[in-house]
Amino acid sequence: MFNASSTPGSTSVRTLDNSGPRAFMKIYCPCGKIVDLGKREMGVKLSLKKELECTACRNARISRDIDFLNDLFDPDRTVEEYPLY
Repeated sequence: MFNASSTPGSTSVRTLDNSGPRAFMKIYCPCGKIVDLGKREMGVKLSLKKELECTACRNARISRDIDFLNDLFDPDRTVEEYPLY
């Protein structure tokens, strides 16, 4: 069930749970996007002195890390051997 305002055409935040706008914080990602992310999770990242980033940048960074580790531990792999990579 979506949590949304009762006014049609409203620009309120829609979530799958009952989180309201106070559960989110706006961050400015290094790529230039301003996004709303969960305040609790961002608080944990800030306490660990990690950089806050949007989901697209996070996914790209994780992909680069996985590719780096794959190349480090299996440098001889080819596309024909591992078509999913």
